[in-house]
Amino acid sequence: MGDLGSFNSLAPLLRDDPYPVYAQLRARAPVFWTETEQAWVLLRHQEVSAAFGTPGLLTLDLGRFVAEVSQALGDHPVELLRLLDMAIFFRNPPAHGPLRALVARLLALRPQAACAAEVARIARSLHAPLVRDGGLDLMTGFADPLPPLFMGWLLGLADADALWLAKTLSGVPVILNRGASIRDFRAAERRLTEAHAFLRAEIAARRLAPRDDGLSLLVSRNDASEAPFDDDRLTALTSFVFMAGFETTSALIGNALWLLLDHPEQCDRVAADRKLLAGAAEEALRLEAPIQQVRRRAATDMTLAGQEIRAGQQIVLMIAAANRDPQAYPDPDLYLPGRTGRPVQSFGGGLHHCLGAWVARMEAEIALGTVLDGPRPRLCIDRPGWRALHNQRRMTTLPVQV
Repeated sequence: MGDLGSFNSLAPLLRDDPYPVYAQLRARAPVFWTETEQAWVLLRHQEVSAAFGTPGLLTLDLGRFVAEVSQALGDHPVELLRLLDMAIFFRNPPAHGPLRALVARLLALRPQAACAAEVARIARSLHAPLVRDGGLDLMTGFADPLPPLFMGWLLGLADADALWLAKTLSGVPVILNRGASIRDFRAAERRLTEAHAFLRAEIAARRLAPRDDGLSLLVSRNDASEAPFDDDRLTALTSFVFMAGFETTSALIGNALWLLLDHPEQCDRVAADRKLLAGAAEEALRLEAPIQQVRRRAATDMTLAGQEIRAGQQIVLMIAAANRDPQAYPDPDLYLPGRTGRPVQSFGGGLHHCLGAWVARMEAEIALGTVLDGPRPRLCIDRPGWRALHNQRRMTTLPVQV
């Protein structure tokens, strides 16, 4: 390892297999300052967990950054800025509360048993071609479409519309990754303009003729609030919820399937004891966290992990490193679906703990169970191809045969 001050979490060598580097850093200096990123880096489970629960650490205002860059370039990405204004994980109190309450109400619209039944129905329909044709790309043909179809069901969108919306919005989350380019921002604006036009029309239709669906609930709850959002912002909130409901969950399902099928002995155990499905999903969250790192900003001077943090300084919470901390997990690099112990850090914590964590876990467990219900598929690749992103751990393809 070189000088800690020159550490760069966006380095290309960290893209495919960052974990050996994290292990070396964790052993050498679990908390350190990097001049390259102008931030403190936290790598151990204890410190990352504590940081998530520290009220004085604020989420970063990406919207402000985009606005400043856009002003310098003479652009004005209206839809992108609206989206970031309504993105819960980029808002701090007091703006955070009303947004979170509205999304929480949406996720409570249907009983969890009804949600599970719908996910199982979708999973069976997507899995059917594997048995019929003898092969399937479990990423593009199964993991990718399952969450948006579920979110479409929850919001009250037709399947075709949900899949179209997912395809249209698929490139937008790239802007949430550090290192996103101006070209990425502009492409996101074009995609959002198209998607928001569709959602704005759907919202208008629900206001005229409400239905028993999530979109109607969002409209009615918003309209009845003391400070309702206008339709442009309600549209942006809807697209944010839809993306949050499919992007990382698809990544989780793909990662979980890869790990399960790549470990035949553990796969046999889970197949024989379906109580281990939850553990298999949890090990995927731990070993290949869909979100690898997040940033926070200190609101005031504070002491964190034994270091004096000054107001305004940034902190990188290395979720992927914390999840493989040997002080928290014995044999941390082993895939053990029956593992017990400390909670994974993949859904964050504190004020910004993921509202949809239960949905993602449920979808992953059902997806794994559905694949195990059929003929055991064989992997057609030796190792995953990961998207060229640093914050996100997401496979590009997962071809299998039976």
